[in-house]
Amino acid sequence: MPDQSLRTKVKSGPWDEVFDMEGVPRPIYSRLIEYLQSFRPPELRILDDRMEATLREMGVTLDVIRKDPWGQQAWACDLLPQVFALEDWHKIVRGVRQRLEAFELLLRDVYGKKDILRQGVIPIQPVLGSPQYQNASIGLPRAQGAYLHLSGICIIRDPKGVLTVRHHHFGHAAGISYMMQNRRALARVTPDIFQESAVQSLAQTPQAIMEKLRYTTERATDEPSVVLLSPGPGSPIYSEHSFLARRMGVPLVQGDDLLVLDDRLYLKTVQGLRRIEVVYTRVADDWLDPLVFRKESRLGVPGLIHCLRQGTVSIVNSIGSQLADDRSLLCFASQIIRFYLCEEPILPTVPTYWLGDIDQRELVLGNPDAYEIKPIFGRFVGATEAHVSEEEIKAIHKEPGRFIAQPADTGAKTVCFKDGKRIEGVQDHIVFALRAGGKFEVFPGALTRVFPARESTNAFPFGWTSKDTWVIGENTEGVLTGYVRSYSDAQHPARQVTSRVAEAFYWMGRYLERAYHQAYLIQVIETLETEELNSAERKLYRPLWNRLLPPLEKSAGTSKRSIANRTDRYRLVLLPEPGSIISTFMRAMRNAESMQECLSPEAWATLSELHSRFQRSKYRKDIPEIECGRIARRLSETATRLIPQFFATASRTMLADDGWRFCEVAEMLERAIITANSVLSISKSFEGIQPGEPSRQHAMEIELSAFLRLLGTRDAYRRVYQMRAEPIRVLEMLWQNSEAPRSILRCLQRCAALLRESSPSESAGLARTLAAIEDLVHRIKRVDWPNFVRRSIEEDAPRSEAQEPPGNGHPSGALAPLLTNLLSAIMDLHHVISDGFLSHQAHITGGVQTVLKGFNV
Repeated sequence: MPDQSLRTKVKSGPWDEVFDMEGVPRPIYSRLIEYLQSFRPPELRILDDRMEATLREMGVTLDVIRKDPWGQQAWACDLLPQVFALEDWHKIVRGVRQRLEAFELLLRDVYGKKDILRQGVIPIQPVLGSPQYQNASIGLPRAQGAYLHLSGICIIRDPKGVLTVRHHHFGHAAGISYMMQNRRALARVTPDIFQESAVQSLAQTPQAIMEKLRYTTERATDEPSVVLLSPGPGSPIYSEHSFLARRMGVPLVQGDDLLVLDDRLYLKTVQGLRRIEVVYTRVADDWLDPLVFRKESRLGVPGLIHCLRQGTVSIVNSIGSQLADDRSLLCFASQIIRFYLCEEPILPTVPTYWLGDIDQRELVLGNPDAYEIKPIFGRFVGATEAHVSEEEIKAIHKEPGRFIAQPADTGAKTVCFKDGKRIEGVQDHIVFALRAGGKFEVFPGALTRVFPARESTNAFPFGWTSKDTWVIGENTEGVLTGYVRSYSDAQHPARQVTSRVAEAFYWMGRYLERAYHQAYLIQVIETLETEELNSAERKLYRPLWNRLLPPLEKSAGTSKRSIANRTDRYRLVLLPEPGSIISTFMRAMRNAESMQECLSPEAWATLSELHSRFQRSKYRKDIPEIECGRIARRLSETATRLIPQFFATASRTMLADDGWRFCEVAEMLERAIITANSVLSISKSFEGIQPGEPSRQHAMEIELSAFLRLLGTRDAYRRVYQMRAEPIRVLEMLWQNSEAPRSILRCLQRCAALLRESSPSESAGLARTLAAIEDLVHRIKRVDWPNFVRRSIEEDAPRSEAQEPPGNGHPSGALAPLLTNLLSAIMDLHHVISDGFLSHQAHITGGVQTVLKGFNV
């Protein structure tokens, strides 16, 4: 007898995925429902919060929210998974394979002889009139002679529970990473839910995709180079591109990262051009090549189609495959399957009405609220609207062939657990398949999306959610199998780091070091003013605090920064303007997001945690000074803890490749600049002190001691010199000591060593950069600090060229001009490094080839 506590209220209407007509959990769900209902509502809310935090930590996002200063919308996953029994799954596998085979034959036909159109099986307009029909693809070489390689199909249950096809995602199979991330997140939050369930694994999915992509090239090579071409961080699903590229181990590139030269495609890396043989594209066909398609495109690569014609590169999916995603073809799916395969559809299609047909249009517009009207191409995820507006009706009448309609009551009901309670929604499933030779293999899982019912649009916190999707059973039908690979030689394949990625690493390193320094200043000043200084000393040293801030970047409308009091420090932490800690960190974060695929999940989790801490602490005006100090101190302590943790975690979990080396180079360079600027800012403290002024010398000693503390070097100074702070020793420590962590000499020597590692072969850029660094290092080593300080403290010291130390360019007593000159030389290294390694991006423009649509005999 089923447990009566598991019953739910019976409702008429669509098929219920979880509960039967008696309101009892279906057998495949009974254990899962019982497990989740064993938690009290507060405990379920905690699990839900953990799920949200886990997905944020993993960097899983869906869309770019233009009005949100943080820029992205978090992905959402439910605690209750979607479960498929083997019987249902076997039917899905057979139906997916059948439909992909039929539409592969359709694409070959309509870009060839067009037999299906000539025989009148389907109308001409939905095919040749489709915006995705690419006349330019006729005659183009196809990877392995096929159009479809990695595809998806959206499946739902009709009101009777029959599995049916809702949409095609043949050209762009978006959602594979979300399918995998849901599994990872659920396993972290509720690992016990997997006990006693034989859930088929998805872990090898990226490797399987990579293995298949390698065999799509015609070039005779054991290790063809593969890249994933993305529109960039502006794409709503850029986090998916990052995840797949990272797990596949291939570069994630944008159009400007690639270059066509001598009929071949190359990747622009910090070590020069690298040949590319296979492009897995997530850019729409229309934007792939401005010389053939849209001339205004900045997402593609000029000349890419020419390389394809020459057979020097393979593109997956093949050009023209996105025609199969045209929703108007859903109306004719049964005819297509029967025409090419002489079979009845295994998976029927949801009743679909193409509004380009006048009879179907009148049927739908006679009762538009009974249908879900969609464009023939639409967004990946969207909410279901309950009503059709007058503006939409006008748009349909204007271009009816650009719309289809499906019954509004499609999709099975399901249950989600949100905020400690159960919420109902309607769901669909995107199933993914990959070509393996002459057949398709289906991944043992799916991306299940849950939308609110039409009468309840605010049922979910984000307007929608998703579910991990389980295939239960040990059967391996449809499970991807891998190939055993071995390298043809003993050398490891070169890790290809683009100039764009290296530049993003570089700026991320600089901004993180800058944010850390400012946070450390605030933390130490709060400690000094509380523990070591009296009220008079606080007033004395507050001008020093302000001088230690890094130079403010020029920006119109920026207020003057200060670190003198708690209110100023609070503004310096949270005020969203250039120069604040939050603005500096967000610059680092944007660079990290642009190459997230290159960061390990562990390193990304550290940045994500700091991002969340800042996101939860919004700037507020007119709060008490005590609270200002508390918030500034707390966030500064968090930053000084997590930023070094990021560098330490990354060094343990990431390849020490060109990308990460440039992050370390930037960290060292920024540290050298900050140290040099800090020394210059207190150079006045070294001047004008006479031997008979013990009180002034004592004040200078306290000032220098506090200065060393603010740079985190006081203990190191005492270990080296075992004496009180003196100007000469402080200068030697911060400029010439090769062991001190903030020493400029050490930072520059480390930069040179890292750059040598990044370019084993002596290139012109490397030679120029190393020459500039070594020249500056030589100058720093030759500076006679005792002579400069001694001359600075003498009244009316004679300053002649005879007293000038060789190579420094300033009179011996001119300490401030010397420090200014050296600081300028250090800052100039940025341009030397940029010119030598990072500024390799180029854009090539050209004409556009006219594209004609229609029959080609």
